[in-house]
Amino acid sequence: MSVTVVGSLNEDVLVAVGRLPGRGETVIGRSAVLAPGGKGANQAAAAGVLGRGVHMVGRVGEDPAGDRQLAALAGAGVDVGLVHRTPGAPTGSATIPVEDGTGENLIVVVPGANAELTPGDADVESVRRAAVVLLQLEVPLETVTAAARVATGTVVLTPAPPRPLPATLTDRIDVLVPNEHELADLAGVEVAERPAAELARLARSIAPCAVVVTLGARGALVVPPQGRCCCRRRRP
Repeated sequence: MSVTVVGSLNEDVLVAVGRLPGRGETVIGRSAVLAPGGKGANQAAAAGVLGRGVHMVGRVGEDPAGDRQLAALAGAGVDVGLVHRTPGAPTGSATIPVEDGTGENLIVVVPGANAELTPGDADVESVRRAAVVLLQLEVPLETVTAAARVATGTVVLTPAPPRPLPATLTDRIDVLVPNEHELADLAGVEVAERPAAELARLARSIAPCAVVVTLGARGALVVPPQGRCCCRRRRP
């Protein structure tokens, strides 16, 4: 099965912390590691490890970070022929403190070359013919919309970072995959832990497609376009 990812490539700085900082607070990190990342590249790498036929559409800078991103994806079996070098823009980066024990994190992204990914970059054969197209929102919204418009396979959108989704995009999405924070943001409500029935109601209010709400350690909630929801709990 062919999979094409249209999205971001970032070089991550992962910082291990005993607990995540609050607003305005300083905490001491235990260690820091450089790692390939970006929501798009992470999806492509995971799919590439599972099988062949994975393509990445994106942009990196003409810098060592871009070299490392391309090498990491190629090493995972991903075709990077549609990842373009972007003169004058650095490869995207992200700083991510990760809490010991829980794995909870905060993410600050500097888009760099990701912000230069154009609708024309997404209007390519590997997007049009892919069985599955994976999208996120760390690249321009018009580019995401263009990819969804030309895709003929199943279109999956992770709405992160969250932003208002136009009908021209949601009408083309088959599966929306927000976490609880993103779902609350898209629905215009306060972030809070909610029961499955309320999460399902919010999910149906933001998109006509199937919605999978990821719930961290509590698993995931699968909300079909119509009918009852299905809660999949993560195994211990």
